[in-house]
Amino acid sequence: MVKADFLKKRAEGFLRGARYHLREGDYNIAAFHLEQACQLYLKYCLFMKIADFPKTHSIQDLLSDIGKVYEKEKEVVKFQKENIQLISDLEQAYITSRYFPVEFSKVQVQNMEKFVKNLFEFLRRL
Repeated sequence: MVKADFLKKRAEGFLRGARYHLREGDYNIAAFHLEQACQLYLKYCLFMKIADFPKTHSIQDLLSDIGKVYEKEKEVVKFQKENIQLISDLEQAYITSRYFPVEFSKVQVQNMEKFVKNLFEFLRRL
């Protein structure tokens, strides 16, 4: 699945980029890259199951779709509840890191990075 491989590679690339920008102190760019890594990896997982993915940017919506498609709604809802603040921060990063004078802190972005790693592991276990 060429399209799916592209999504996975791009997600991993954004994660590497986020780590670079985090080390360099570019926290807003790192946050944006982490959001992109989440979004693309979720779309990769959906594409692997249904050969398509929704054209949305919402991590929450994509996670909900994962729960339905993989028939793991209870596990996904639990994961969402446990990580609601980080998911919200990442969704905000999609817009605010580029267009608004909002600054993410180093600690916020480090927590986002941990969440992304946890998300990838969670999705691999489904």
